[in-house]
Amino acid sequence: MPRPRNGTAAAVTLTADVVVSLRDRLDLTIAGDRDSLGGLFVLYGDMVFAVARRYTRCSADAEDVTQDLFVRLPMALRGFTGATATFPAWLRRVAVRQALVLLRSGRRRREVSIDGVASLVARADHVLDRLTIQKAVTLLSEEHRTVFLLRELEGFDHREIAEALGISVANSEVRLHRARRQLRDLLRGST
Repeated sequence: MPRPRNGTAAAVTLTADVVVSLRDRLDLTIAGDRDSLGGLFVLYGDMVFAVARRYTRCSADAEDVTQDLFVRLPMALRGFTGATATFPAWLRRVAVRQALVLLRSGRRRREVSIDGVASLVARADHVLDRLTIQKAVTLLSEEHRTVFLLRELEGFDHREIAEALGISVANSEVRLHRARRQLRDLLRGST
């Protein structure tokens, strides 16, 4: 399923004549309406892809997560009981969980981008000038990066992180502490 290029409208036309509210679109999607599902994809596909990409660090894997999420969305929406205003946050959490399922499943694609290879062989001159928080986060181990992103970016509490990753709450807290310490060291220029 290709990602949409843009789209963040409050209401999207189902046909040229009909404007559908988000609540109606959700109800129609649950009922199996493919056009409504397509409208949700246009509205939220980029967000889901970005969340998945942040966790998988691979565009191909993020596309798989996005496709799987939208294929399963009509069934998943039956469990959505919140107000329509909370739908984007709910969908974001579903995307995070779907990305974590992919990471734990071992069926990730093993693709490396040209930029990734170039950064590995680039000279280390002026590391502090080039090192940003985003780049530093990519240097964390997968287990530390995942906990850090879930806590700091997604706002999960340690109980939710522990449940999602199948670890203890204490382990989640330790991983977050270590991730923060490693980030401080990376940003200060020490390793």
